[in-house]
Amino acid sequence: MERSSRGPRRGGRPAVPDLSPTPPHLREAGRDLLNVRVLDPLTAYQVQDQPAVRPTAFVADTLLVRGFHPDTLRALRDVAGEAGFALAWDPRSEQEEAALAGAALTAEQREQLDAVWVRRVRLVPEPQQPVFKPIDTWRLLQAYRVRVGRDSARHGDLGLDHPVVADPGGSGLTIAGQPVTAGHPVTAGHPVTAGHGVTQYAQPGWGGRQPVSWTGASPTPSYDLDSDVPRPVVAVLDTGVGEHPWLGERFVERDVQVGGLRIGIDPVSARAQLLGVSEEMVGELATDSGHGTFIAGLVRQACPEALVLDIRTYGNDGQVAESDLLRNLQLLALRQVLARNGSSGDRPVDVVSLSLGYYHEQPVDAAFDALLHGPIALLGRYGAAVVVSAGNDATTRPIYPAAFAPHPGGPVPDDPEVVPVSSVGARNPDGTIALFSNDGPWVGYLRPGASLVSTFPITYDASASPSHEVVTADGDHRAALDPDDFTSGFGVWSGTSFAAPVLAGEIAAALAEAYREGDTDLGTAAAVARVRSRLGRLAGRELRQ
Repeated sequence: MERSSRGPRRGGRPAVPDLSPTPPHLREAGRDLLNVRVLDPLTAYQVQDQPAVRPTAFVADTLLVRGFHPDTLRALRDVAGEAGFALAWDPRSEQEEAALAGAALTAEQREQLDAVWVRRVRLVPEPQQPVFKPIDTWRLLQAYRVRVGRDSARHGDLGLDHPVVADPGGSGLTIAGQPVTAGHPVTAGHPVTAGHGVTQYAQPGWGGRQPVSWTGASPTPSYDLDSDVPRPVVAVLDTGVGEHPWLGERFVERDVQVGGLRIGIDPVSARAQLLGVSEEMVGELATDSGHGTFIAGLVRQACPEALVLDIRTYGNDGQVAESDLLRNLQLLALRQVLARNGSSGDRPVDVVSLSLGYYHEQPVDAAFDALLHGPIALLGRYGAAVVVSAGNDATTRPIYPAAFAPHPGGPVPDDPEVVPVSSVGARNPDGTIALFSNDGPWVGYLRPGASLVSTFPITYDASASPSHEVVTADGDHRAALDPDDFTSGFGVWSGTSFAAPVLAGEIAAALAEAYREGDTDLGTAAAVARVRSRLGRLAGRELRQ
């Protein structure tokens, strides 16, 4: 039985604890979620002497392959063939490889990118196999590890394709999928009882998503944005930034490209993105509708000078395969390297905001997840501060990529030539740690993450209606609050999803101050030193004990 441990009440960093129970969304992941299976340590095949396996979710028929080493490809092809399967490479991989091959890079930079470049491969039945068992990619991964040997440099070149969720355990803490029959438990990321503990935050009036009015002014930059003073650039990998007066072309770049390729997914449905609905026949807002817009507004509030790069990474359901996340991260890393070279005409990214994560099956293995860590570390090596939400599961189990933040006993040491990952948990308005916030020694920062106010797309007015409406004899239209009419452009929401961009905005604001003071060298070494210096001045956990 796993046990949880209790840390100090007001922000002191907990000691390395026993892991608390497996987050419920892992136990409940269904086959309709990106063709997902859940790895059960009691029944999973395991290589002898390998680290213990923890529950995780993974895409059933795809694997991730890092790099281009022939030994890796040969071993994978052999074990797949022995199981009766062939390799079908993702067609997008070829386009991305072409963009990488054609990029103006130094030999060192090409080696760095080749070493972290990940491709997705699908396992398909061999043509001569008319009857076959469904592929077990976990078992195939174990066979690969035996084939190459545990001590081989190729051991970590193959990995599962995990589904990554926007803030697991809540996706911004939204009540979604409410049952028709009264008296059943509501859903806030997983079945729970309304009004108790963590799920209070999902209730409108207690920090849950709801519209509000904003009577203040829009954020005002502290210097002329057309001057020679650089603007901080913040990349937001999320659901996309919707229509809002604060978030026009002057402040949001929506078509981010490198080598002729768009970074981010095209909307599956432009209408669904515009309206935020998950199903037009019902017309309800999806669990993560407005997520990216809310985050962009928080960045603007903290740093009015910032230019937000809108990299749409997943839809309004808040789910993305790790392979698709990696695609965006490695293309962004390629863009970053070219921008530092000055060869692309793009401004380098200063901050990357990620409000997503997943739980890995072998977090104690030193080579357990070089695939996801690779492009994130490369972004840090080229001067970008990667800021990640800690998750909403109220667990001490490390979540990735947040747990890539350097910490005692962690898998990633602090390298003075790299901007470290920053992991952010959530605080309540009174300064206490929000009950839903994940925590542990890997969470280096706490920022406001409950009952925040920020921007929503002004196009959102979904199917829910006010509880009462009346037209008086004088012709006045009176009504109760419409719970999903966000045409005011603003709303309340809670989650570590939003604590992360609060810190990202603070970092951007600190860099704007540095740029105003004349620290404008955009070279790689100068950028890393500047970001590390400014990041070191911001309040972390140690300063709040």
